[in-house]
Amino acid sequence: MSIVFGPVPSRRLGYSLGIDLLPPDAKPCTVDCIYCQVGCTVVKTIKRGIPVPSAEVNRAIDAALPKAGIDAVSFSGSGEPTLHQDLGQFIDRVKARCRTAVAVITNATLIDRPDVRRDLAKADLVLPSLDAATQAVFEKINRPHPALRADKMIEGLVQFRKEFAGRIYLEIMFVKGVNDAPAELAALAKAAERINPDRIHLNTVARPPAESFAQPLTPDELARIVRIMGPKATSIGPGPTAAREPETGDIETKIVELVRRRAVTLPDLIGSLGLERASAGDLVDKLVRDKKIKKVVHGGVTYFREYY
Repeated sequence: MSIVFGPVPSRRLGYSLGIDLLPPDAKPCTVDCIYCQVGCTVVKTIKRGIPVPSAEVNRAIDAALPKAGIDAVSFSGSGEPTLHQDLGQFIDRVKARCRTAVAVITNATLIDRPDVRRDLAKADLVLPSLDAATQAVFEKINRPHPALRADKMIEGLVQFRKEFAGRIYLEIMFVKGVNDAPAELAALAKAAERINPDRIHLNTVARPPAESFAQPLTPDELARIVRIMGPKATSIGPGPTAAREPETGDIETKIVELVRRRAVTLPDLIGSLGLERASAGDLVDKLVRDKKIKKVVHGGVTYFREYY
């Protein structure tokens, strides 16, 4: 599988070229979130290491960049990117090759560690998650490694804000009946005020989740929480819709690599890879027949995701 994938249509970053520092088959992560669109975690760990050889990552970055028509280069994908101990070096390498903004999408579970904060501080934009402010709800929604604590994560985010000159967009993913009780909302609002991010992005389950019982909030429920969270908060809208210039090369492989990292719709693929609707439909139908991807209907919307 390719280390660099996409561009991915992102509701927060526009068209983002993804860099995956983790092996997709292992899906290593520090948590096992019930709403995760990548699926359940296979290897749950908090140990930083070199899950993908650094030389391979460097070669992939050099081959992919610079690239026209993208809004950001984001470190994300099959699991938690801060698990790779050379994350900071990879950010430096991307910045040496292009002027596109560099983002890291992180669950922030390791951000209490100074070495992790040093690596993240090299980025232009950090998008940490905070789905719970109490340990009980943290364990219910994120199913973390037993060593992880919600309070330590919050303290790490507070410290990172003091050290980081770039932008922080804090994301909170809401699951109905799990982290939307009044007491938890009050605790989240207090934590977010202490962290002081540039923006607070409120989200709910949209794509097929790891667990079918993870259900979304209604738009009205999410709008009510926006008011509770204050003026920096906004609910996340749809992603980019303008099509990019057509991609070249092995398009089937690019589709498979994209859906291994996230569930996507046909319009997502058309926009990301610059495909014609008819040809995109033919390609995904072939890949479904070949059992390389599969169709999943979620919330009345058809998505394509990894076949397993």
